[in-house]
Amino acid sequence: MTKKKKKTVPVTNIVKLKYMDAEPGPAPKGAKTRMQGWEYAATEPLLDGPVSRRVAVIDLDPDTGAVMPGARFVPPKGRTQGLYKIKDELDFEAADFMQVSVFTAVMKMMSIFEAQDVLGRKLSWAFDGEQLLVVPRAGKMPNAFYHRDSRSLQFFFVDDPNPKKPGKFVYTCLSPDVVAHETTHAILDGIAPDLYNATSPQSLAMHEAIADLGAVMLAVRTDRLLRQVMIDTGGDLRKAEAFNEIARQFGEALYGEGRSLRDLNNKASMLKPGDLDLNEPHDLSTVLTGALYAMLVAEYEQIRQEDFQDKFAKEKQKRKQASLPAPTKEEKVKIRFSVSGFALFKATEKFKRVAFRALDYLPPGEISFADYGRAMVAADTYSNPQDSEPRDFIKAEFLRRGMVDDAGTLDPIDPGFDLPADLDLEQLARSDWAAYQFAEKWREKLLIPVNIPFEVRPRLDVSRKTWRKNGEPAVMRALLFKVAWQSTQEFQIGDFFQEVAVTRGTALAVDWETRKVHALLSTSPDHPSQRDASTSRNDAMRKAFLATNIAEGVLEFGSPNVQIQNGTLRIRAMGQMLHMMGH
Repeated sequence: MTKKKKKTVPVTNIVKLKYMDAEPGPAPKGAKTRMQGWEYAATEPLLDGPVSRRVAVIDLDPDTGAVMPGARFVPPKGRTQGLYKIKDELDFEAADFMQVSVFTAVMKMMSIFEAQDVLGRKLSWAFDGEQLLVVPRAGKMPNAFYHRDSRSLQFFFVDDPNPKKPGKFVYTCLSPDVVAHETTHAILDGIAPDLYNATSPQSLAMHEAIADLGAVMLAVRTDRLLRQVMIDTGGDLRKAEAFNEIARQFGEALYGEGRSLRDLNNKASMLKPGDLDLNEPHDLSTVLTGALYAMLVAEYEQIRQEDFQDKFAKEKQKRKQASLPAPTKEEKVKIRFSVSGFALFKATEKFKRVAFRALDYLPPGEISFADYGRAMVAADTYSNPQDSEPRDFIKAEFLRRGMVDDAGTLDPIDPGFDLPADLDLEQLARSDWAAYQFAEKWREKLLIPVNIPFEVRPRLDVSRKTWRKNGEPAVMRALLFKVAWQSTQEFQIGDFFQEVAVTRGTALAVDWETRKVHALLSTSPDHPSQRDASTSRNDAMRKAFLATNIAEGVLEFGSPNVQIQNGTLRIRAMGQMLHMMGH
């Protein structure tokens, strides 16, 4: 008698994570959940908390400050997916609900940036260590922020302003917008750490703008929310408040009914600021987010129209062959709506590649909106040289909103030199010694000032998947080499100091296969891009911004983050100071 072979049971590493699908509100009648599921392919052990190798939730009791027990993890078994236990998926204020929701939203945001067609690499933090700490109930205060020194995201809560909800709170950790925004701050700090110490309102505003765009990406990647928004708006993105308005519930708790924190569907401009406070980074950020949200809307509308025309033509032909009448006006509306969801997916896929890939191309140090525009154009030119539409839109929108005086200054500038064909990029990427030798040899081309010490930043070897205009996939591999140095700008208040320290730098992008330099971006005054009037305007804005914050007492001389050394004002963690003061 032959023994029966044991059946091999497939083993899965998938964990079904869940997060709040939108800001808290009444659940639809009969709904059993307000949570969006997300399948996470775990490559590391997960623990109660939730806790992973890179993200750990530390929940504090609001009354005692004691660490609360974490949500229990049930690991995958055989073909059964793992999960975190949530007793009631409609009890938003329960500890397990908050813990799992905030953890999942953070992890999903990280996956958006790490995707092969965006950064194409594992994220690293700006602090030592792998693990970002997440505190869902850090205390009672109208705030939420990323804090580098404690390597944490801190989410607070406030009284619910609704008189019908006495004793209830508005928790920022339950707002997907707020969680995505603060997570993106942490992500961007790892990519461009100098922005944390920036003294320019444009640099700080760019941090806020990218964080808001992160919130948009999470929203459109939330299927439950996406379906409802498409139904409510008929597929019109300009009416999609759930996408373009950031943290409406928290905004109403702070400013009153009908107010979100920010609206990305705007006409904000540096030419006619109106109610815009150019010294306030959050206000100023709406100029940049307005331009980029307009790009997303334009891309979506174009794709939706093309998909509609294709589907309508096929339906019309099908009916003609069956001797049926052509689609009615009402049926045409239904056909247009039916293509809206997938059109938005394709538009946001393209949008995230243009907006977020550029972050790796930013030169070290403080940057202006124009510098970010150049990074977007350079990165997209390399990935998709045949499709200039996104770049043309960026240039036109930056000019229209006064971020540059000449759209041509956003175009890539020929670096004016070639690297040796036998240059060992593997060694350059791996060896700090080789990197410093390279920077010294090419100091003049990298625009490093004579006799000034410099710092070579960690090199990036990135392989990114992209899609050409014809739909064909391609993988682009490049080495990103960055070098930074300290500079100063004249700035005087009384006899205390005569200048302020400003970090500048150069980013070099080299194609791995050809060794060709496809981009050189720099904030050195000697780089041709910095001769645009927008550079001197950015310098003037820095002076006005610092003077305002000194006058208002935000910058306290002698504090750990505000030092005067040999007549030079040196500032650290400017954005963090503003955040913690509720600015």
